[in-house]
Amino acid sequence: MHVCFDIRKIDFQAFDKPVVSLGTFDGVHLGHQVIIKRLLGRSKEKNKMGLVVTYEPHPQSVVAPQSAPQVLTTLEEKLYFLEKLGVDQTLVINFDKKLSQLKPEDFLEQILVKKLNVGEIIVGHDHAFGKNRSGKIEVLAQASKRYNFELEVLPPVYAEKCSNDFVQVGSDEPLSAQTGTRPGGGVRPPARRERISSTKIRGEFKEGDFGKGIRMLGHSYPIWGKATKGRGRGKILDYPTINLKTPPEKLLLKDGVYGTRVQIQDKEYFGMLHIGAKPTFGDSSHSIEAHLFDVDLDLIDSKIRLFIESWIREVRKFDTPDLLKDQLRIDEKKIKQMFHMRMLVPQSAGRTFIGIN
Repeated sequence: MHVCFDIRKIDFQAFDKPVVSLGTFDGVHLGHQVIIKRLLGRSKEKNKMGLVVTYEPHPQSVVAPQSAPQVLTTLEEKLYFLEKLGVDQTLVINFDKKLSQLKPEDFLEQILVKKLNVGEIIVGHDHAFGKNRSGKIEVLAQASKRYNFELEVLPPVYAEKCSNDFVQVGSDEPLSAQTGTRPGGGVRPPARRERISSTKIRGEFKEGDFGKGIRMLGHSYPIWGKATKGRGRGKILDYPTINLKTPPEKLLLKDGVYGTRVQIQDKEYFGMLHIGAKPTFGDSSHSIEAHLFDVDLDLIDSKIRLFIESWIREVRKFDTPDLLKDQLRIDEKKIKQMFHMRMLVPQSAGRTFIGIN
């Protein structure tokens, strides 16, 4: 995937009416995936470039830093999942104070029309842009007539509770490009349905409902960072760990033990992840520690990619380190059985196992 980080370097002549989707795309969740797949389909139909336009940092961190959310995906993680979906071209726009004050009409004319020579825009039903997010669907619809580009607005994607699982469901009817509503005013989704959004997924993870959050996300939860040296307690327990340092803006999962895949360069391993304090040792400091099964590698200062697949248990205090060690054996067995049952075989780092293939 080609990624451009400087819009000033874009050659207008190189863009021949591309199909464009724009948004923050935090998490690249199931709702985003519907938009991206539609983008790729339309670009193929029209034999035009399909271009994703996204922003860094998260716009709210500039507009209202005191209330900015922690992100589901860092920029690097986001680009990874976009590429896995098949995106070939991505423009990352630096979201700064100046851009935050740009009126929607000016953003459309200066960037989408004059810079990108847009031929079609595909967005979700709740897309908003420009100063104070005042550029709603109606503004896009008016601009599409003025500048002669096509506009498609996709309906929301819902998660519907079925027993203890959630499945992706969406409306059969496209939204009106003029109003952002369905014909006749639309139908309110049943109470058992919940609209998938980055905000909703963040809430599920914070509350500890990992299963629900991950199903709305549509892929494993990434935590990428740099391996650092810990205190060596894991090695004493025969479970040596690597500590992971992550960016401050990254949303961490609720404290607990998780099953994870670990990607290091082009190799992939299975392991378990501990997020939280170490109460058995009287240590209240918060850390992220991963143990790789059946390998012993020197990974200090290496870049590590964790893909969290399952929640195992809460962090608990054990009376002795030996009892903790016994529990770690149980955790390891459970995680290995989980991976085996799902037929997840470690291989090259190019594959994701849930949702995005």
